[in-house]
Amino acid sequence: MAGSTTGLDLGLLVLRLAAGGFLLPHALGKLFGWFGGPGLSGFAEELRGFGLPAPAPAPLLLAVVQVLCGLAVLLGWQTCAAASVAALFLATTAVLALPKGWFWMHGGIEYPLFWTMALLAIALAGPGALALQSL
Repeated sequence: MAGSTTGLDLGLLVLRLAAGGFLLPHALGKLFGWFGGPGLSGFAEELRGFGLPAPAPAPLLLAVVQVLCGLAVLLGWQTCAAASVAALFLATTAVLALPKGWFWMHGGIEYPLFWTMALLAIALAGPGALALQSL
């Protein structure tokens, strides 16, 4: 399979399913409080905890954009734009975690940086043929 377009398309599908599939529940947790997430008020508190402004409707808009990006990456629709915006979210998270060092187990940048790189790979490579926008 290596070197074939089928292998590449399957690889991009797996990468999209992982990146979108991991991003979406986190975003839904911010938006609706699902999956043990903080909901909008808790998300606003998280933003303020990082020293960021969180006036209404900023947390709502950020959560909605993150939900839409996760769903778009997962389905392969407007993939390059959605993955780029999602990568920006995760890169911001990595920058905010920088004072805590590398390891995620200590709150560091390792995990958000990994997902930033995965989303950038999708943004650069595109969704592949097994995507909604390829139909």
